[in-house]
Amino acid sequence: MHAIVPEPTIAPMPPSPVQQAMAEAWRTVSSRFGAYALVLPGNPSFVCQPELCTAHCCHAFSVSLGEPEVIRMNRETGMPPSDFLECEDGEPIALPLAQPFLLAREGGHCRFLGLDLACTVYAGRPNACRLYPHFVVFVDPSTGRVTTPPAALARAHVASALSGTVPPAIPLLLGHVECPGFTGPPLSADGWAALLDRTASLQHEHL
Repeated sequence: MHAIVPEPTIAPMPPSPVQQAMAEAWRTVSSRFGAYALVLPGNPSFVCQPELCTAHCCHAFSVSLGEPEVIRMNRETGMPPSDFLECEDGEPIALPLAQPFLLAREGGHCRFLGLDLACTVYAGRPNACRLYPHFVVFVDPSTGRVTTPPAALARAHVASALSGTVPPAIPLLLGHVECPGFTGPPLSADGWAALLDRTASLQHEHL
């Protein structure tokens, strides 16, 4: 009779100094972001669940776009801007904002929401749609306050964090807790790093 040898268990990797700094920064500011949670490697990844979603983003919100997004949607969809932006007399409305254009709506929801609740212009969708349910905030660890660095400096802080060095302003990748889509496999370290980098880049694309 052979003895049963238990399979060895693999201990989880301890958090890196950058991840420890992120967790500490999050403890400092989390009370200000009640609808969000910190996203780190090992957390469930996001998989859209439109049939379960109660956030109704495609119904409730008017999505703003910057010039780069208008160009991308024109390129990806082949439609002129007048077909996918809110217009007056056939001309896109331009508001006095950093992202001056509004994605077209009809019937109480985004014009491009399909009957199956999927996006019909997915490849060219605006950054707000690409970002959700994530966004990045920066925390100054010396003050414990949220800070808004200029775009170039924000990118430098993210690059520093991804290289393993704790930056002067710590980027925190957050996820909307009301989103039902956090049901995917655990985020790998590489997957998390790519998500942080992509989310921060999208947020600063128009700056």
